[in-house]
Amino acid sequence: MFMSADRNAHASIREQADAWWARLRSGRATRADAEALRQWCAQSAEHARAWREVKKAWEALEPAAARAVQADPSAAFPERPRRVAAPAYRPGRRAFVAGAVAASATTFLAFRPPLGLWPSVAELGADYRTGTGEQRQVALSDQVSVQMNTQTRMNLKAGEAGDGIELVAGEAEILAGSQRPFAVYAGAGRLLARSARFNVRHTGPQVCVSCLEGTVDVDLAGQHRVLERGLQLVYDAQGARAAVAVDPASVSAWRSGALIFTDVPLAEVIDEINRYRPGRVILRNAEMGRRPVQMRFAIHQTDTALTMIRELYGAKLTALPGNIVLMS
Repeated sequence: MFMSADRNAHASIREQADAWWARLRSGRATRADAEALRQWCAQSAEHARAWREVKKAWEALEPAAARAVQADPSAAFPERPRRVAAPAYRPGRRAFVAGAVAASATTFLAFRPPLGLWPSVAELGADYRTGTGEQRQVALSDQVSVQMNTQTRMNLKAGEAGDGIELVAGEAEILAGSQRPFAVYAGAGRLLARSARFNVRHTGPQVCVSCLEGTVDVDLAGQHRVLERGLQLVYDAQGARAAVAVDPASVSAWRSGALIFTDVPLAEVIDEINRYRPGRVILRNAEMGRRPVQMRFAIHQTDTALTMIRELYGAKLTALPGNIVLMS
């Protein structure tokens, strides 16, 4: 009886995951839909696992579906998606085929949201993620905890060196204190630490590792580096730069709700503001973007920061619907 109830519960969750997939592939997904899916995935490990399984299965079917529609265009007739507050329906076969095919032929909002205004399907498939302006503490064990910064995605990962995480994108501070090494995979590198506190930032092609306490081993394409407290290393797929000294307090300022910039190009400041602010700030003046900036402001005061930039550096701000701001 209990096994039957478990099977029914699993089937229900899988059906809901299927419905979410169809909804996000409909081309009419909204930011509210993306947030609702994030909350649905966070209900339990079973919900998150069901979403990953559905995503993997349908992505694998996309090439075959595309070939099927090329042979029979009528198979891609799109059904009108139902607008529901919660995924309580199971889309039919035609809706699934249409969704998979359309994704192969065109770019859907669910996979490439305009201006990054809401999370993509790939982002929502992560084991752990944070939204814009959100921070999250994750205790992986009694010895390891991870503080996730805004717009961060990470997956649990097991490897030869021991258990760890993959930092897919974003920023995190890891506190490790165990006999076995804890591994962090980011970009082309692997970081190992037994007793250390370190910050890892992966917001583009480069990865920035800052050792705040203890030591961190960095393995990159056959190279091995050891970072001690107060040292920072930047690397990408081509290799690593020389380690430089940094102020640990400045590196982890985001944990206390502050952002600090010292002689940083304005374009990089805007990129950072976009990580914490809903909507998008679009810098339209490349020359202004190269201007060095010195600023400090609270994470929850990003609009105040834009006003500061206008007053201090002569920028012109044009507000548009959807929290979009043009800066020139």
